Amino acid sequence: MKGITSIIGMVVCFACIFAGVVILGGEIGDFIDIPSVVLVIVPTVAAIIATFPMSLLAKVPGHFKAMLGQESSPNEYIDKIVALAEKARKEGLLAFEKEQVDDALMAYALRMMVDGLDKFSVKFALEDCINGIKERHMEAIAIYDKGAAFAPAFGMCATVVSLVNMLMGLDFTDPNAINNLGVNMATALITTLYGSMLANIVFIPISGRLKLLHKKEIFCKTMVCNGLLSILNGDNPRVIKDYLVEQLSATDGAQFKDEPKSSG
Repeated sequence: MKGITSIIGMVVCFACIFAGVVILGGEIGDFIDIPSVVLVIVPTVAAIIATFPMSLLAKVPGHFKAMLGQESSPNEYIDKIVALAEKARKEGLLAFEKEQVDDALMAYALRMMVDGLDKFSVKFALEDCINGIKERHMEAIAIYDKGAAFAPAFGMCATVVSLVNMLMGLDFTDPNAINNLGVNMATALITTLYGSMLANIVFIPISGRLKLLHKKEIFCKTMVCNGLLSILNGDNPRVIKDYLVEQLSATDGAQFKDEPKSSG
């Protein structure tokens, strides 16, 4: 599963930071402060909850499942669409009535084709479905984009709170005041570190990964739309295959370039 690289990347980022602390002569314990964690993470999560409805937040576990799941494969979609085109050419569109496909959009399109809808009705219906998928994906991605904005802001707020408390309690008549000043200043800056780490190691990578998956899925859904409309138009399977392959990048389409063309 390619999505595991996201988890590996996050773990490596945290590991490098902790390793850097040790290499530079620090101690890991000095960078662990529970009040600072509470001051950064709790307000960040609360702000996200205040921004988005619970119906959307309830889908967060599904986002992680999607991250770790298999990416949409354009090549597999091309194989399936070409197979459908060849079947339609030999047996007609009614042959799709018992066709079993895993992709929900493709299954919906095949049902419309079997029911005899014209290509314009099918096209508009599929485009509406794709737009709905886009909207759903963008709502999910927005959670992590907002988290990436909230975390550093609350990290800075927590730093300001810590500095204010430190300065208000500063007493130079205390012989240990200078020593306490350094310790308190370091603790205040830890909150900024937490906010930055939360944004750049957690929220931004998750957002980036979901955006990549979104882009690839929408590409495949658009390919389904174009391919099935070509079938509905009665195009030759070989022409459909060449058309779809040309939509791929040189890397994705390479395995098709040297294959013998369908005789359709």
